[in-house]
Amino acid sequence: MHDIAIIGGGASGLACAVAACEAALRGGRKPPSIILIEVTEKIGRPILRSGNGRCNFSNAHIHPHAYNDPQGFAAVAEALERHSAGLPSSVNPVVGFFERLGLIWREEPEGRLYPLANKASVVLDVLRSPLLRFGVEVRCSAAVERIVPPKAQHSHFTIHLRGGELMRARKAVVAAGGAAGAFGLEELLPYVQPVPVLGPLMTDNRFTRPLDNVRVRCSASLLRQGERLAEERGEVLFRKYGVSGICIFNLSRLAQQGDVIRLDLLPDEADPWALMGSRLKTLSQVMAKAPSNYELLQGAVLPLVADQILKSLGLEGAQEATRESATRLAERLSAFDLPVQGIGDASLCQVHRGGFALDAFDPETLEAKEVPGLHVLGEALDMDGACGGFNLHWAFATGLLAGWSLA
Repeated sequence: MHDIAIIGGGASGLACAVAACEAALRGGRKPPSIILIEVTEKIGRPILRSGNGRCNFSNAHIHPHAYNDPQGFAAVAEALERHSAGLPSSVNPVVGFFERLGLIWREEPEGRLYPLANKASVVLDVLRSPLLRFGVEVRCSAAVERIVPPKAQHSHFTIHLRGGELMRARKAVVAAGGAAGAFGLEELLPYVQPVPVLGPLMTDNRFTRPLDNVRVRCSASLLRQGERLAEERGEVLFRKYGVSGICIFNLSRLAQQGDVIRLDLLPDEADPWALMGSRLKTLSQVMAKAPSNYELLQGAVLPLVADQILKSLGLEGAQEATRESATRLAERLSAFDLPVQGIGDASLCQVHRGGFALDAFDPETLEAKEVPGLHVLGEALDMDGACGGFNLHWAFATGLLAGWSLA
C-alpha cells in the first residue's frame, strides 16, 4: 500500500512526485510513500522530445489566452500563485521550482525558456535526482488498464495493471497524457474523447505537393467564411499533404475542415500591387524590354515557389509580363489560399485536446469534486495551449499544485 500512486511518468507526474516530497519536508514531515507508474520503459520521454530535444519548459509571458480555456487556466494559475507564496521565483512558480532544483535557464525570443545547457536531458536530470533522494518507487513498462476508487470512506484506490496485477494506494493521480484514455473513470467524471491538435494541416495539395520540404517566411492567417480568425508570423514548411511549421501548429488549434489558410509571402509589404508595378517598370528599363512573368518573381520568392504561383494563376512563366499579370501576381503573393481538410500528420501533433473537464476538479488542488482522493493533471485535463512552452508549463504547474496539496 502506497500513500500516492501517480499514473504517468511525464512532466506533470514527475513534478507532482517531487513537489509532494518537497512540501512534506518543508512542513517538517517525512515524504509520503509514492509509486510512479509509467507505461514505457523510461520516465520523462515527453520532456526529452520537447523543444526539438531542448525542452522549452515554460514561457516568460504566460497568459490565460494562450489556452483553449482561459478562465479555467486563470483559476489554476491563481491557485498556484497562492500556494507558492513565499517561495523564490524569478519569473513564475514553475521557473521557481526548477531554480530550487538547480536548473539554470535562459530566455529566447518570444519569451521561450530553455535550460542553459540547451539539452532536455538536463531538465529530466534535476527531476530524477530528488525522486531517488526521496525514495519514490518508479515502475516502468507497466500499463494501467483501470482505476477503481474506494468503495468506502478511508479505503483505497485499486489500480488494475495489464496482466492482472493489482496495486493499492490511498490517493491516485492521473498524469498519463491525452492519449492514454480514461482508465474507466469516464463513468464517474465528464470526459471528452481526446483528438490531436497543435500539428500540421492537410490542405488542398495541388500546389504544396511539388513544394515538399520547401520553407518560406511569411504570415499565415486562418479564415472562416472570409473572416480572419487568427494570424501567425514565422516559417511555414510545405509538405506533400499540406503545410507545417510553428505558425501552422498554432493555427491548427482553431482550424476546422472548410477553413482556409492564407499565406502572405510579402508580409512586410504594405502595397504589393505598387511593388510589382514598380518591379515591372524597373526590370523593363534594365532589360530594355518587358521581363517574363517568371523574371518578375525572381528575387522575391524561391524558384519552386514561383513555379507554383504561376501554375495557380494559369500564367506561363516565359510569357512577357504585363500590368495585368503583375497585378495578379501581387494578389497571389499576398493571398496564397489553401483550403483546410484536417490534421495532416497526427503523429507530429504536440498535444491532444480533450480529456477530463476541468470544471469537475477543485482548481486549488485538482482533486475531483465527485471522487475524493483522485487528482488529474496536465494533458489528461481538457486544456491545451499554443507553442512556446505553454503546454509544458501547464503540465508542470498542475503537477506542482497537486503535489503540494497531496503533501
